[in-house]
Amino acid sequence: MLKFGIIGVGRRGIDHLEVLRNLDDVSVRAICEIDKHRALEVSRRYNLKGYSNIEDMLEKESLDAVVISTPTPLHVSQALQCIKAGTHIMLEKPISLDPIEVKKLLIAVRNCNQIIAVGFQSRNSSLAGTIKENIDYDTLSMLVGRYYWTIPIIQWIRQRSLAGGQIVDQAIHLLDLFRFFAGEINRVYAEYTEKGRNTEEDKESKFDNWASYTVALSFKGGAIGTLYSTYSLYPEVFGSNSGSESLAYIDIISREMLIRHYIEREARIFRKNREPEIFRMSLDATIEMHRRFIEAIKQKDKKLILSHYEDAYKSMLVSLAANKSAKTGKPIDPNTLMQ
Repeated sequence: MLKFGIIGVGRRGIDHLEVLRNLDDVSVRAICEIDKHRALEVSRRYNLKGYSNIEDMLEKESLDAVVISTPTPLHVSQALQCIKAGTHIMLEKPISLDPIEVKKLLIAVRNCNQIIAVGFQSRNSSLAGTIKENIDYDTLSMLVGRYYWTIPIIQWIRQRSLAGGQIVDQAIHLLDLFRFFAGEINRVYAEYTEKGRNTEEDKESKFDNWASYTVALSFKGGAIGTLYSTYSLYPEVFGSNSGSESLAYIDIISREMLIRHYIEREARIFRKNREPEIFRMSLDATIEMHRRFIEAIKQKDKKLILSHYEDAYKSMLVSLAANKSAKTGKPIDPNTLMQ
């Protein structure tokens, strides 16, 4: 029985808690939350021990693993504490807004014996594997991603200084899938604008961020890509989001072939002179991500997970390269950010 602790029990932290408490061979023992009222409420609701200090939780609980689901600026320091304590880690994305911190954690990960995973759950959906099996890599030409959204519900994510903007905080899931499907990215060029979320109403809601984003990408294997996203819309723009439209999707284009992936929902494959194939998601991506994580811990084999830190940090660098490009007006090689 693996003993888990949850660090940060906001919206996503509760998602992880709900998944873990329903998996075999797992016992969630404690939560840690800086908001003492929130810690008390969650610990009572789930009958768990509640802490407001990570050191106390790590010292008093014999935990095998933790999930870190706190605001981004806290991630690296908390992960380093947990590595020192000997626990395995599922770290929510984004890793950090600072490439130096990303590198610091990478060094620690490479020098520890624990399993350190990053929460890019979309790789773990049943659709991701099906898509990868069907890509014509000999003629893979272009990937296009779209993420339409509204002003973030969570207050701190509205601040670019804390969350990094949509490409870093949300659309990074698409960038990670880009890498999963098409390999490494060696050049990034981005243009962002604040127009579309710069009204007095937006300022009163404490929105201090870019509104819309476009990113051009060059892949090492020769393909190209583009990602566009926005915080300017409203959630009901496509009604129930269960029809033919979707707030987030990826197109993968090869010679006379299109794969459209509605994220964690459906994949459609179009080929010349053939009927379209439709695949629907059969496994919840977050559940499957944790199952892989748990099995990797049991087997002591990081290869069993799809988003080990030693791979996942590269997606973080791509998103940070986009931010740097938007600020400087120059194309950026993500691999240079940690030098």
